[in-house]
Amino acid sequence: MIDSEALSPWKSIFARNSLKPLRRGRGNCPFCDSRTGFSANDEKGIFYCFACAAKGDKIAFIQQLCNCDFKSALGFFGLNAHQPPPVDPEKIRRDRIRQGLRRWVKTAGKELRFEFYVREKVITRAGERLQRDPDDAWGWNWLHWAITGKDRIEYLLDMIDGTEEQQLEAYRQMRTA
Repeated sequence: MIDSEALSPWKSIFARNSLKPLRRGRGNCPFCDSRTGFSANDEKGIFYCFACAAKGDKIAFIQQLCNCDFKSALGFFGLNAHQPPPVDPEKIRRDRIRQGLRRWVKTAGKELRFEFYVREKVITRAGERLQRDPDDAWGWNWLHWAITGKDRIEYLLDMIDGTEEQQLEAYRQMRTA
């Protein structure tokens, strides 16, 4: 299987074939008269036309568009049928970083959610103690501990649940703290 990132993006494929460019992955189907039924996804490397039901990956797209065989379609992308595509070390590095970030998000998110849960429970129990005795020093100490830093935990949880850039920023902030 050929990685879709090893192939040209849809924008480049359409430009090289003098087709009307896609807007947000949608546009005119080159196989039928549909003006809005065509959809292409760069992440997955697939296309589909809701009007004529043409579908497939980027290689199948070139095969259908140029009416050529598989080897010729590979040639369009500068690939050889008997040779695997060159390995991009930068892509491998980025993939490893993304995998590490996903693992960190999973574990850090679990830890932060647990700490948030504990602080909420402590706030509840401290409130109960302080209702019984407003001068309870332990109750005030518990409440002070639980409230201090709770906003930061909420902020970090929001960042962890956000985009990849926000997750990286949360990682940086937690490592420097």
